[in-house]
Amino acid sequence: MQAGIVGLRAAITAAWEDDLRSVRQDIYGTGGDKEALAFIQRFYALVSQLRAPIQRAWGPGGLVHVADNPDVNGPGQRVSQTRIKLRNHGDLVAVEAFTYADGSPKPNPGLGLDREIRVTGVGGLIFVHELYRTMVGFLQAALGVDLEVGGTAWLYEQVVADSFVANAKWPSVGDVYKRATREFAVDDSFERVIAMLGPTGASNGDGEVALGIAQLHRCRDTQEDIDNFVQAIRLAVEADQAVKKVTSHVVAETLNLGQHAVTKLGRLLRLAPDICREGEIADDFSSWNFLPSYNVHFFRRVKTIDEYLEVAANLNPEDRVVVTARAIRGSVGGEAPDSLPDGVVTFLMTDVVESTQIWLQSRAQMYAAMKRHDQLLTGAIDTNGGVVLKERGEGDSFFAVFLRATDAVAAALDAQKSLMSEPWNDKIPISVRMAVLTGEADAQDRDYRAPAVNRCAKLRRRAVGNQVLVSETTYSIVADILRDDVRLVSVGKRRLEGHERPEEIYVLQHPEVSLEAMVAEDDA
Repeated sequence: MQAGIVGLRAAITAAWEDDLRSVRQDIYGTGGDKEALAFIQRFYALVSQLRAPIQRAWGPGGLVHVADNPDVNGPGQRVSQTRIKLRNHGDLVAVEAFTYADGSPKPNPGLGLDREIRVTGVGGLIFVHELYRTMVGFLQAALGVDLEVGGTAWLYEQVVADSFVANAKWPSVGDVYKRATREFAVDDSFERVIAMLGPTGASNGDGEVALGIAQLHRCRDTQEDIDNFVQAIRLAVEADQAVKKVTSHVVAETLNLGQHAVTKLGRLLRLAPDICREGEIADDFSSWNFLPSYNVHFFRRVKTIDEYLEVAANLNPEDRVVVTARAIRGSVGGEAPDSLPDGVVTFLMTDVVESTQIWLQSRAQMYAAMKRHDQLLTGAIDTNGGVVLKERGEGDSFFAVFLRATDAVAAALDAQKSLMSEPWNDKIPISVRMAVLTGEADAQDRDYRAPAVNRCAKLRRRAVGNQVLVSETTYSIVADILRDDVRLVSVGKRRLEGHERPEEIYVLQHPEVSLEAMVAEDDA
């Protein structure tokens, strides 16, 4: 993530945290009986507040044009070639996006920003999250970047980074949750945060949460430690040439570091197996030494953190897919294999109905629609504590895993609700079918290979667009603990392809979402 984007992300998350802190202290006002007007005014003011970091987002020589208009009845806010207009519709705020062509703005629903946001009676927490998520969506579309603040995991990630910078050690998941809930308004349960952060042995709150180098880089107030890490790479390359160890004493003397910085650097180097391998480390990392990695010579030209991340990704292409997929969703655990749940887990599989034909007919519009589709699904899965295994998706499908079956059902409902309320272009009739199935599976090589995965895929094939099918195994777990407004209705027994034994299948139903309720009978 380039410096300009890191700076913009930092400015957004700092403002977001300030507002979450105000909600936690019960001093955040949503505008009384004029919530829509307050939402629009604050959005426009936020663009003005972020003007400088937005302009610097593309780095030196790439100044971004920003036109921040304080008039809520005016033309809206413009960044680069994209303008966004918010309209007061009473209980709702209508969002409309425009793209400049030939010097004039033209409506562009293909950007995936057009929607209506309910702001009346939702409370401060939802009001704030909708405000910033709208801002993030706008800036990502206008700048063509991913700010990596999906869901709420960014907040816990920043709490982890703050603790590491201050204390020179990684915090426990319990400490992260306690600090977040005492300082900010959050609605994530402790179990959901464990699923987000993925530390091992975390059920009692003791599991350590360590950020990867890329994750630490995108957090605020970590640049000094990142710079020390990059300098240490140079020293490791030199030590490799001289057939020597990398020692904390030499590093401290060469880089003029104090004990606090040395301790943090040791912990970071331990996360970089392509830079350092086995060595001797004090329990508190106050002193350490490592042998340079066999791969360290690949980093001899590295001068920035982005160059390091690129070389590391090229050396470990299998990590690039997983880390990118998890980073987009805001997950902040350790390496992906350690943070995927084992044992009895619940899978969610989705697929866009007749997507191939739509791609052939309207490729450009379908590209924009699928980008929005991915954002909506990612948000629903991340918010409900799931992990997306995007590399296992086929075509325009998603594959996600959840530790808890209730979270998987909630994610499917949230995803369908978002997808079905999205104002898609008439030429792009996005309709998604989904399946939820619980079974036994172990994570191996960053993936799941088990009969439960195959059964979930076959259950998805029985679904139609705007439908969620739920297996009998999932139903047996969640039937008595679902929210009152969520129903699983049996459609009887059906056979899955390749299986002789029919099994009971359920359809997800909700009074506010028009989900399909019929499932075709088995062929005679």
